[in-house]
Amino acid sequence: MILIDDQIISPILVKSLQELNVPVFKQGNRSEMSKSLQLMDANDFFSIIDEHQKLLTNSESCLALLESHAPDSVQNRWAKQLKDKGIFRQILSKMYPDYFYKVVNLDELYKIPVEDIPFPVVIKPSKGYSSVGVYKVKNAEEWRAALEKLSVDMLLIKNIYDKEVINGESVLIEKWVFGEEYAVDGYYDHDGNPVILNIFKHLFKDEYDTSDRIYYTSREVIQEIYDDILTFMYKFKEIVSLKNFPLHFEVRKNDHAIIPIEMNPLRFAGAGTTDLGFHAYGCNVYKHYFQGTRPDWEAVLRKMDQSIYSFFCAEIPMDISRTLIKSIDHQSFKKQFQQILEYREIQALNDRVFAIVFSKNGSMEELYQLLEMDLRPFIALKEMEHSRER
Repeated sequence: MILIDDQIISPILVKSLQELNVPVFKQGNRSEMSKSLQLMDANDFFSIIDEHQKLLTNSESCLALLESHAPDSVQNRWAKQLKDKGIFRQILSKMYPDYFYKVVNLDELYKIPVEDIPFPVVIKPSKGYSSVGVYKVKNAEEWRAALEKLSVDMLLIKNIYDKEVINGESVLIEKWVFGEEYAVDGYYDHDGNPVILNIFKHLFKDEYDTSDRIYYTSREVIQEIYDDILTFMYKFKEIVSLKNFPLHFEVRKNDHAIIPIEMNPLRFAGAGTTDLGFHAYGCNVYKHYFQGTRPDWEAVLRKMDQSIYSFFCAEIPMDISRTLIKSIDHQSFKKQFQQILEYREIQALNDRVFAIVFSKNGSMEELYQLLEMDLRPFIALKEMEHSRER
C-alpha cells in the first residue's frame, strides 16, 4: 500500500506501482495517473491497514493523512516517534547517553543564557524537511543571528509546507557532530531484520553549509560506510522494534562512531531523489520493499565502475517567492552538467524545488563546481519584466 502526493512523483515509482498492482491512496489532482494506478478511496484504503501491512509514502505531507485516517495504527505511532526530532533524540539517548540535545519552543530560544549552550550546536525545527531552518552555530557571537534567520525561515514557509512536514513551534538544539554525512534508504522486513537499499554521501561547500543540493554515490562511498550502517540498524531495532517499515535516515561518521542526524519514516529519499540508486547501480527501492527482497551488494559492487553518480536538487532561493517567477530556463541549466542521466522538471506549489538532475560525473571537482553554482540567472522574475516596461 502507498500514500501518494502527486505534486512531485517519480516516474520510476509510478511504473513500479503499475507493475506490482499496489493499492494507492492519492492526494492531488493529476488525473492522468488515475487511469494507470490501483486507486482506492479513503475508507477502503485505511480500513485494511493493520500491523502487518506494508505501507509507503512518497512525501512527508502524507503523514498528515495517516494521522487523520489511521491515528491508532502502529505505522502512525512509529512515524510520530521518528518524525519528531526531539522524541527521536530521546529514543536515541539509550544508545548515545552523552549526546547533548534540548527541545524548546521558538520563544524560549531567545531566553536561553548563551553561556549554557555547549557550542558548536545546530538548531532546527523538531519537525522539519530538507534543510529548511537548519543552522549551525559555531560560537556565542553567532547565536543571535542564527535565531533571527530561523525565525525568518519559519515565517516564509508557513504557507508552503503542512505543519506535519515542518513545524517551527518546537525547536531542537543539539550537539554539532563533526564528520562526513551519509544518507540511507532502507527498511525493516517482516521479521524486523534491516535491509539497506541505498547509500548516498552528502556534499557540503563549507562547514556552515546545510543545504541538500548535492548527494552522490560510488563504489567507494558504499564500501566505506555499509558495515557501520548495518550495525547501527541492528542496534536500533533493539530500541524500536520496527517491522515492514521503510526509512530514510542520515548519519555522520567520524573517527569515534556514527551518529544519526535524523530518521524519516515511511519514505525513502524525498522528491524521488531515491532513484539515484536506480541510475547508479540498478536498485529499485520500491520493488525491493513491496516484494520483500534486498540488493545483492557483493554483486552490485563488482559491477560498478569508478564513476561518481549524483543528484542535484535545484531549489528556488528562500527570498524569492514562487508566485513572482515568470519562468525557469531549464535548457540553459541543463548545459551546466556534463552527462545527464535524467532531468526532471518540477512544478510543485508546496515545494521550492524546480528541477532534479541525475548525472554521471567523472570527478569530484565537477561536483564542487556545481555546488557553488548560482541558480538565480536561470530564474526569470515577473518584476524584472515590469521594470523594463517602465
